[in-house]
Amino acid sequence: MRDPNLEDKYCDIKSYNFPKWDVVDLSIWKMYQDDPDNYWGQSYLYLYKDSYIKFHKETIIKYSNEAKISPLLLASIAWQEAGGKPDNLKPQVLLFRQLIDSFKNNNDYSNRVSVGIVAMQIRVVAETLGINPRNLSNRQQLQISRCLQDDDFNLRMVALHLHSLIIHDFPDADTLNLNDAQIVLAGSRYNRGIERNLEDFTTALYLPKDDIKRDYISYGLAIIKRRERIKKLMGIQ
Repeated sequence: MRDPNLEDKYCDIKSYNFPKWDVVDLSIWKMYQDDPDNYWGQSYLYLYKDSYIKFHKETIIKYSNEAKISPLLLASIAWQEAGGKPDNLKPQVLLFRQLIDSFKNNNDYSNRVSVGIVAMQIRVVAETLGINPRNLSNRQQLQISRCLQDDDFNLRMVALHLHSLIIHDFPDADTLNLNDAQIVLAGSRYNRGIERNLEDFTTALYLPKDDIKRDYISYGLAIIKRRERIKKLMGIQ
């Protein structure tokens, strides 16, 4: 039975979520050598990621269209985020950080907790919903956390956030049709936020591959690297 005090005001929890990545999955990924034939090790993680995209193909298309971004961009971010850290531990991190924040009389630390298969910070979701993150109560943070565990809400928030990230750097961009540099920057912003100057990212595009500053855009570059894989998963030519 659900606690009526935690009824979600930001979403309607759906029942068709993709299975969460747990400690057993983590063990299979980390403790076994890669075996593509039997899907052990790294291949097991990739199978999970691929399956998540196939499972939510229509949802990805739906919310990409709503946010006016490319389904390939949303699918690429989802693929990179799915798996890795056990999903059931993320809400527990929120509770711990809320305790820490209670001694500091603010919510900065807990607002930076990321929840959801496609991980998003509590702070970012609040901003996407038009709420000042600093005004969030513990209860509201928990409600957002619960909503992020719903794949439908999670993907919608990611899509809307990606649109805002594109507009942040390229206010006149055709958000549905980005060039490769814009895709790399949008992905890198999703991973690193908007605090760093755009010039740091654009400069990194032209640095030698072994330059440490290329790490600024490594997340975005991975989107380009795996583009054909994502196209195949999404059935896009």
